[in-house]
Amino acid sequence: MNNTLITSLRFTARNDYAFKKLFGTKENKDIMIEFLSLVTQLSKDDFDDVCIENSEQIPQFYDEKAGRLDIKIRLNDGRKIDVEMQNTYFDYYPKRSIFYCSKLIHEHFMRGFQYEQLKKCIAINVLNSPFKQSRKVHSVYQIRESEDQTLLDELLEIHFLDLTKLPQENLTTLEKWLMFIKTDSKEVRQMLAQENPIMTKANTVMDIFYLDEQERKRYEAAWEYESDRLSMISESERKGLERGLAEGKSLGLAEGEAHGSRQAKLETAKNLLHIGLSRENIAQATGLSQAEIEAL
Repeated sequence: MNNTLITSLRFTARNDYAFKKLFGTKENKDIMIEFLSLVTQLSKDDFDDVCIENSEQIPQFYDEKAGRLDIKIRLNDGRKIDVEMQNTYFDYYPKRSIFYCSKLIHEHFMRGFQYEQLKKCIAINVLNSPFKQSRKVHSVYQIRESEDQTLLDELLEIHFLDLTKLPQENLTTLEKWLMFIKTDSKEVRQMLAQENPIMTKANTVMDIFYLDEQERKRYEAAWEYESDRLSMISESERKGLERGLAEGKSLGLAEGEAHGSRQAKLETAKNLLHIGLSRENIAQATGLSQAEIEAL
């Protein structure tokens, strides 16, 4: 592919592979610190000696079996941050975020430890589909008393960053980073990066890695995998619902719809098992129990 054609292509940091390349690798740690300090309001000093726990080389061939492409970060005092890019929003996603954040909280909690040793966990979800629970670009959830809003404990904190709600003008520094992630325009990224040296580096990273043929193949494979996965889920739900409705006609409309919904979940679970997703993740995605998935 010639350079003229490559430079005219539109590409984006919303792509799973590009997102982790930009914010989840050791060589781009300064980019990650700049972005996360804006999201969490932590001082950049808090990121001294920060450790990216899953900064391993991303597989040449994009494969969900190789693991989630989230970014797991441990601060020098033991606090943990988990960052994910999600282009498609599902209604179960808040529960999923709570589940993974809870796992991080007790990940290194050994027998004999005291509860005072538990460290704060921050989950950051960058969404390119509307987050229904809030009208804000940036929503932050903690455990608080329902009336006077006193904080029970800071142990768990979940952020949702909704790219679909970004304003058109007068962007804050954080919103400029979110626009940098969202856009597929090289010109927009260049404009945003003009007054920010770290974003200038991020823009260079985006330009350089996409010029590399192997890196570009990984980028494209990430999109293809996501499209295949979503298409498979959609098709499974449609076929399962149709079969369930047909089988459940004798039960009446309400019972038939309920039966159809369950058949759709079972069909989806079968396909997710086929592509190698773990039973734990399938249970989270479908609402089925692990025993029901084991029986498939």
